[in-house]
This record gives sequence, C-alpha cells and structure tokens, in this order.
Amino acid sequence: MNLKGKKVMVMGLGLNDGGFGSVKYAINQEVSELIITDVKTADILKPTIDKIQALPVHNVPIRYILGEQKAEDYIQVDIIIKNPGIPNNSPYLEAARTAGVRITSDVELFFGHINALENKPKVIGITGTRGKSTTTALIHHILSDYYGQDKVLLGGNIRKSILSLLSDIQSETYIVLELSSFQLDYITNSPHIGVFTSFFADHLDRYDSIEDYFKSKTNIVVFQSQSDFAVLNIDNDRIKELSSKLQSQVITYSLSNTKANLYIKNSQIMYNAEIIMDNRDVHLFGEHNQYNVMAAIGVATILGVAKHSLVESVKSFRGIAGRQQSLGVINGIEIINDTTSTMPVALMVAMDTFQDKPYVLICGGEDKGLDYSDLAKQSYKNLKGIVLLPGSASILIKKYIINTPIYEFSTLAEGVNQAFSLAKSGDRIVFSPGATSFGMFLNEFDRGDKFMALIESRKSN
Repeated sequence: MNLKGKKVMVMGLGLNDGGFGSVKYAINQEVSELIITDVKTADILKPTIDKIQALPVHNVPIRYILGEQKAEDYIQVDIIIKNPGIPNNSPYLEAARTAGVRITSDVELFFGHINALENKPKVIGITGTRGKSTTTALIHHILSDYYGQDKVLLGGNIRKSILSLLSDIQSETYIVLELSSFQLDYITNSPHIGVFTSFFADHLDRYDSIEDYFKSKTNIVVFQSQSDFAVLNIDNDRIKELSSKLQSQVITYSLSNTKANLYIKNSQIMYNAEIIMDNRDVHLFGEHNQYNVMAAIGVATILGVAKHSLVESVKSFRGIAGRQQSLGVINGIEIINDTTSTMPVALMVAMDTFQDKPYVLICGGEDKGLDYSDLAKQSYKNLKGIVLLPGSASILIKKYIINTPIYEFSTLAEGVNQAFSLAKSGDRIVFSPGATSFGMFLNEFDRGDKFMALIESRKSN
C-alpha cells in the first residue's frame, strides 16, 4: 500500500510503541498530512507525543485530535492506520467505511512492505488464545542461538512496533512475530511459517461470535501458499479441522496422538518417530508448555536448526516475564507473576500448575463476556485462600468458587498485603488474574509491572 501523498490518520496513538511506529512509518512514506487521534488526552499521551516531536525534521504536517472525538474527523482522510486495541465496530470506523476510507493496520503495512523486497526475510508468525507469547519467545531464543541475534528480529504483540523492524532487515533475516487476533483482523498475507497454538473462547466483548474470533485467528495461515508451512496443535478440534483445509505444508503436534508429526511418548518429545529430547529437560511449568515446546521444535526443524543446538536452546530457556514467571522467594514464600492471564482458562491452568504445594491466589478484574462456570469444576487442592481485585469478572469468580476463603480488596497493594498475611514459608503466592485489567491498570503489562514493584519493595525492606 502506497501512502505517499495520501492524507493518513493514525487512529489510537497509545502509550506503547505501536502507535509511534505507525506515525514514524507514515512520515517516512511522505504522506501529505498526518492526523493522530486518541480518546486519551495530551497529558496522558505526553511520553509518546514527546517521542514524535523528537523525530528528525520533516515536511509532513501533523495534527492531533485527542480526548473528544467526532465522526466527521474520520471521513476526511484517505487511509486510517488502526491501532489493534480499537474495536472494529467503533462508530468512527463505521463512519469511515461508509465514506470509502481505506482502513488498514501496521501488520498489513508490514507484510506489504516485506513482500515487495527482492530478498524477503523469513517470517514466522505465532497466534493462539494461549501459548503464543511463550512459543514466540522460545522460537526467538532457539533461532538467535543458532543463527545469531543480529539475524533474528522479534516483534508484534510485545509492546514494540512491528514497523520498527523494517530498518533492521538484512539479506538473511528471520522475523518472529507474536500476533493477536486484533492484529490479524486486517491482513491479507500470512507469514511463511504460521503457528496456531490453541483456541478457546475469548474476546467475545470484541467479536460478534466465537466463529468470528476463530476466523480472525486463521488469518495466520489461510493466505499461505504451497511453499509455506502451518504448525498446528491438533489436540484442539477447531485447529485440527482447519489443518485439512490449507494449501500450505502442515506440521502437526499433540501431547499423545502418534499420528501427529510431533508428540510425547515415554517422556520423550518425538518428531516423525525420532527422539528429539527428554521432556523432563524442559524447564517450564505445566502441561501447556509442552505444547509450546513442540511448536517451537517444529518451526526450528523447518528452518534447518541443527538438533544439538535446538535441544540446548530448549534446555536453557526459562520462560518470559509475566507468564507464570517466578519472582523469587520472600521469607520462604515463592512469588509467581502470571499477569498475562486474562481469561478463565488461563486462571485454571495456573491453578493446575501450582497446586503441588499450598498457595494463595490473587485474581479478578473485568470480564470480557466469557464463561467462568468451569471454575466450579476446578480442583482447589492446596488453595489456602483467594484475594480478589474489583471488577465484573471477580463477581463471577466468587459465584463459582465455593468453600474457599475469599478476601476482597479495592487495590492491588492491599491484596498483596493480604496474600502475604495468609502465606507461610514453603507456600506460594500466585498472581493470575484470569481477567482483563481495565479500570485499575493501563493493560496487563502495566498490571504486571505494578505487581513486580510491590514485590520488589518487600524484598528491599
């Protein structure tokens, strides 16, 4: 898509790097005028605005529309680059569509740019309701160890602009992208290797149905050609059904289905009946991470990573911040930060994973229109008590979890204090909200940062 000479709007500047990356890209493409909008005020957005004002001198006029928004602002441009956080049914987007304005995203612009290159980089895209962050980080770790860190770029849904990667592309570059459903909404190109880790009901506050949500996720592979690869978890029925409908070469993985390319047998991770490594050498919590490791092994094998390097990289990987991350021990109590748990299934996975010893659970927040009723069937082994943060999801958690002490607090700091008063040496405190952060925090990353700051302050006392 050629932006040169076009009147372009960046819709949703935000505080993460994505909006800034779109602004910088539009300026470099020499648009005729750039309009930047956000429902947040200039005071809140000052850190991002300061970065824009610090850009090199250019001839692109920039106009800000911050705080109050009007539909007429959105119909007087040629192209809108939409922030993934903005719902597709936004009335401003509806007005733009009616007026014939082209709506795109930074991810679609990214694919359009690299597809025009003579020496295209190999792009690996990872999506899934659960597992995409860990799988992305592990793939990046494996490829960086083998090909060198300067040859492997990381981007997507990680608070870094995907468009900022374009300037770092070399003759032989591997780009590893974590892609959310919101980022996949507008694309018409799939990556060379697409990984689909899992699928559960989620984001039903943003999609009309679970089918619409799934359709968005499938964009990770549906535009692939016969020379591309899809790495799919066939223990999920929807993904398994998808696997038979693709043009690309399909690599499947499963915990126990020996018809898959990757599976686990007698504690060994197998690839087409060949032993790759002992599953007990994986240093990640939980059964769900076994899926993530198999997906990463599938990608690494497609790309020709030597087996010995692959195995050593998996052994050395210790997970990512905010995803069942151990923050260490305070007074004999291990602290787990699982802030990226934003849905009930993630909360239940955490409860399964950490029930091997007594633990106190900090959870709750706002609901996304999801079903929490399965919590009533959940095992509460070794659960000493629940500390609930405020929100609509917390009401549902309290409804379905019974016969367990529940303590409700209006701030995270109060909740952390209560958790420490309940836990003893040898116990765990598990922060796994199982809900969104809306209202109390900017996002789940800000929520995790605030939690870690509270923990660090205790370590220093």
